Amino acid sequence: MKIKVIKDYLDKRFPIENASDFDYGKIGLTIGDENLELKNILLTLDLNLDVVSEAIEEDVNLIISHHPFLFTPITKIDFNSEIGKVLRLLFKHNISVYSMHTNLDVGEGGINDTLAEILGLNNIVGLSEKDQFLRYGELTKALPLKDFVEIVKARFNLDSVRVVGDLDRIVKRVGLVGGSGSNEIFNAIDANCDCLVTGEIKLHIAQHASFTGINLIEVHHGVEKLGLKTIHQELENRLQGQKKVFITKINTDPLVNI
Repeated sequence: MKIKVIKDYLDKRFPIENASDFDYGKIGLTIGDENLELKNILLTLDLNLDVVSEAIEEDVNLIISHHPFLFTPITKIDFNSEIGKVLRLLFKHNISVYSMHTNLDVGEGGINDTLAEILGLNNIVGLSEKDQFLRYGELTKALPLKDFVEIVKARFNLDSVRVVGDLDRIVKRVGLVGGSGSNEIFNAIDANCDCLVTGEIKLHIAQHASFTGINLIEVHHGVEKLGLKTIHQELENRLQGQKKVFITKINTDPLVNI
């Protein structure tokens, strides 16, 4: 089986045209050779030197990342730089890189759908179309914000979160955006959400939420790694044991709570 088989499947499953404009040219098969025989696959949120080393250990020659590795143009490759060290190792071991960013965020069964399911939302609503990031649904039981915070922490394996709102206010309808979803607050308000859970919140958005009364829970961008669960399962089902599919064990989020 060639890498092209997986590339073509992902191109169709999460079409590049559904990505936001700023992603064009930065996603899809961005590094490597689709005509190489596929060994194994590694899924990761981000690509760094540790992830490439893990891929080598697991005999992987296709890394699928959520965040594009080459997001900004480069004018030179210094093998002693951070990017250069990664590229040198990829080239040396013939490892290809395929990236799905906003097209995976908005796609059916993508990052936001999967995170909404992990959070336990019912009757999930959201369009699988370009720039349609928000997913929202209902909790099985209405409960105070302080209790919902504990559910979020448990479901997403977090020690802490940041919160805007009255901890005693009752939450029933919840919106979710796994990555940086500050601007989705307006869509969440229009959808009558009591709370928006997202990976990053800008200060002026937090202030607006406090004024309008919608609750916010900021997890962190790294929770998107949990959203790889669905595509991992789909690839395993498609390959039927012919090849292995791993989710990286490396924590690529440099931000930690202390």
